[in-house]
Amino acid sequence: MKRTTLCLLFLLVTTLGFTQNYNPVINYAYNGTPTYGVKIKTKLPYTNGTQMPTITIEGYNYGSSKPIGLNLVWYIYDGIFWYPKISSWGAYTPMVKLANENGFVSIFIDDRQYYNRFTVRAYANGMDEIPSWFANWSIVDEPISGTNIVTVPYANAFAGNITFPNGVWNEDGNVGIGVFSPKNRLDVNGTIRAKEVKVESGWADFVFKPDYQLKPLAEVEQFITANGHLPEIPTAKEVEQNGVSLGKMNAKLLQKVEELTLYIINQNKRIDSLIIENKKHLKINHK
Repeated sequence: MKRTTLCLLFLLVTTLGFTQNYNPVINYAYNGTPTYGVKIKTKLPYTNGTQMPTITIEGYNYGSSKPIGLNLVWYIYDGIFWYPKISSWGAYTPMVKLANENGFVSIFIDDRQYYNRFTVRAYANGMDEIPSWFANWSIVDEPISGTNIVTVPYANAFAGNITFPNGVWNEDGNVGIGVFSPKNRLDVNGTIRAKEVKVESGWADFVFKPDYQLKPLAEVEQFITANGHLPEIPTAKEVEQNGVSLGKMNAKLLQKVEELTLYIINQNKRIDSLIIENKKHLKINHK
């Protein structure tokens, strides 16, 4: 008799201790393409303060060849979904919406993929949840409807070094592509292709200020003869060893273009002056 009582007590404690975990709540496998999306119709009542569930959706999205791993949470307060969030640890991040449909929470996956299959499990405890809320769910191909419809924002956070097969995003916030010890915000060992690169740095309009000291061309020639490059421009060896800052180099090249413009303007003035002097000389000689 004592043994039977102990066994019953053990079963009762075990049952009560695990009723907060529901695995699985429902499974889904559809050999086709949904017309509207995937709607999970729960039995969770849309009432204030009754639940803080964690809904986990795991499976295989065959249509896009992606593993499914989604964690969905929410709380109902003041008649709305309070702080709904979803995170993904798979490769599948569809738009997910919540709604109040006929007094129950519906989860709508706004995606139409070929041959989708997944399992749904849940954890809920401490908010007066009861097991019947996690039974008799259904999954249907229907559009989202009802009231209080919200799109659930994704929220993922990572810490430490995140390593990829050919790179890393380290704990300092530096990203390396083809590099595993990036020293800058982005280090790339390879070619970068982009439609546009925007660099914010200083510019070289100071060249056109009245007090700017333009080097005589003879002095520039001497520097080039002695060093094999323009003044204030790094050598080929320096670039090979250290690289260049695109912003600073573009500004420096603009400076040289502006200096060249001033040289041309000065030369043009000298030519005009020589032409005038030559005309005067010809008039004198003609007389």
